[in-house]
Amino acid sequence: MKKSIPKLILIVLVVSALALVGCRGEEPAPDDTEVEVRAPFQTSAYEDADYRGIFKDGGDQQVNIQFTLEDNIITDASYRHLYYGGTDYQELEEGDALYGVTEQYEQVLDYLEGKDVRDSLHALYEPGDVIEDVDGFSGATLRANKVISAVRDALNRGAYRY
Repeated sequence: MKKSIPKLILIVLVVSALALVGCRGEEPAPDDTEVEVRAPFQTSAYEDADYRGIFKDGGDQQVNIQFTLEDNIITDASYRHLYYGGTDYQELEEGDALYGVTEQYEQVLDYLEGKDVRDSLHALYEPGDVIEDVDGFSGATLRANKVISAVRDALNRGAYRY
């Protein structure tokens, strides 16, 4: 009887360990097709109105955006403020060293204009599909994310003006 107790304990330990770890079967072979599914930002409708939102970081308001929604479609989108590191991008002119940044911001607005706000923001996470001449130095990804944040801030704040 005493000899069977250690065997019984060993069996209980092995079974318990298997239960904790779980038994894994073979994983299916990877499929060559990629499927990316992204849920829309919101499925319900927003009020038809003007919206204002900001992106602020490091104590500086960097992006302030205003747009109108009509049946969830973005119209009349404009920047009220574009600022970073001591530079007001709205004051730059063609030929200025950082004017390309201003152009990229404008391309983001051009992309959003006429699109449904509930499902157009996700494309901005891949700015190469939206912004021309994206390079590693330009930081287009960072700028697109700032615009996404400002638009979401506007939607979260609600209508600015009816």
